[in-house]
Amino acid sequence: MIRVYTKERHKAKIRQFLNSLNLEHEIYTTKDNPPLNTFDLGVSYCYPRKITEPLLSTPKKGFVNYHPAPLPKYRGPTELEEAIKNKEIHWGVTVHQMDENYDTGPIIKLKTFDLHEPSTSPQELGAVSHYFLFQLFKETILDIYKGNVKATK
Repeated sequence: MIRVYTKERHKAKIRQFLNSLNLEHEIYTTKDNPPLNTFDLGVSYCYPRKITEPLLSTPKKGFVNYHPAPLPKYRGPTELEEAIKNKEIHWGVTVHQMDENYDTGPIIKLKTFDLHEPSTSPQELGAVSHYFLFQLFKETILDIYKGNVKATK
């Protein structure tokens, strides 16, 4: 069973996709208080809170994070603002294994793409990032769940 931690606005599309794969899942937001029972794979999908112990080590297959920026360069919650300041035109989204620190675990996959011009607002870059992040989720979640991918440092 996959347990996803995300924002309210992402729940419907994640649920619909996981249902299409017939994958057993639960989805939680910051409003919920999920039980600390065992599950197979934990997923943080743009979840605004840090996943800490004992939750971090509860799933049998670990936790992965879908991060709306290229790692390791853009860690943490201010990645969009930093990219705008740096006038980035090469961007990406990342899925990585989670550890006790923010955005430092081994990278599973980085999906890169070019922007036509540097973004001028976090909303603009966020919209593009979230489009590609959900594509990355759809491309990788089943293989991650089945253990068919290996992370790199």
